[in-house]
Amino acid sequence: MNAVLIGSVSSSVAALRGLSCGGLEIAGVLGLHGRHAGRVSDYHDLEPFAREARIPFYAFEKVTDAGVYAFLRERPFDWLFAIGLSQLIPEDIRAMPTAGAVGFHPTPLPEGRGRAPVAWTILLQRPAAANLFFLTDEADAGDIIAQRTVPVLPGDYAADLIARTNDVLEQMCAVLSPAFAAGRVPRIPQDPAKATYYPRRRPEDGLIDWTRTAEEIYRLVRAVSRPYPGAFTHRRGEKLIIWRAEPVDTNTMPGQPGSIMDILSDRPVVQTGGGLLVLTEMESADTTLAVGQTLG
Repeated sequence: MNAVLIGSVSSSVAALRGLSCGGLEIAGVLGLHGRHAGRVSDYHDLEPFAREARIPFYAFEKVTDAGVYAFLRERPFDWLFAIGLSQLIPEDIRAMPTAGAVGFHPTPLPEGRGRAPVAWTILLQRPAAANLFFLTDEADAGDIIAQRTVPVLPGDYAADLIARTNDVLEQMCAVLSPAFAAGRVPRIPQDPAKATYYPRRRPEDGLIDWTRTAEEIYRLVRAVSRPYPGAFTHRRGEKLIIWRAEPVDTNTMPGQPGSIMDILSDRPVVQTGGGLLVLTEMESADTTLAVGQTLG
């Protein structure tokens, strides 16, 4: 049996590596066109992998493009892997492979179905997992093929959790590749009564509320840091992105939330609604901050 993979991010590459080294023939790869890279967090161009492995490749804008259908109809394939793609796969494309269409999600399904799973995992301090499952009309609801726990470590930033999840996904795909090649993989139904859902997050959801505690703001910074748009605040009307920060283990100084209370090695110490937060990496046209200034 063989497979076609469609994707657009680092997990797409991880799955390709695992499935390829495990022996499953990859008959084609479809990747999101690079002109849309700016609209997709963690975008990865899949063409270099396909070119090096001499696999037919097609760059698409929408999964419903006529070129996608033409590419798929040109080559018989048994499995379709939709890995790292925010666009939903329509039913007529899911019906093309002879064995089934497979998706990926990084939470312990049925918990955490939905959008922005990495950010919500860090924000809500929930467990993570790598899942392969059969695609259905309902997002993230199909029968599970395999699920592996992914450790979430204290202090993880989004990029850390993504990288660790991709490692687990690649290993899982390599182990399962022979089973996919033989057409014999498990099907474990999800319990809909245990399903929970994460809502979509938008860039503006990264706005810091300095009345929250230092620990809560620290989780927000970590959850939406690179490759996501980042947590942010304002200084004199100018946007200031906070890529990294650290809570300070000290008594709270008297001051209004958002006030810069000190400068430690060029790193501002900011008063929050509970504790202090050191801003260790920032991005702005002018990152010069001074004691007494207020962020917000």
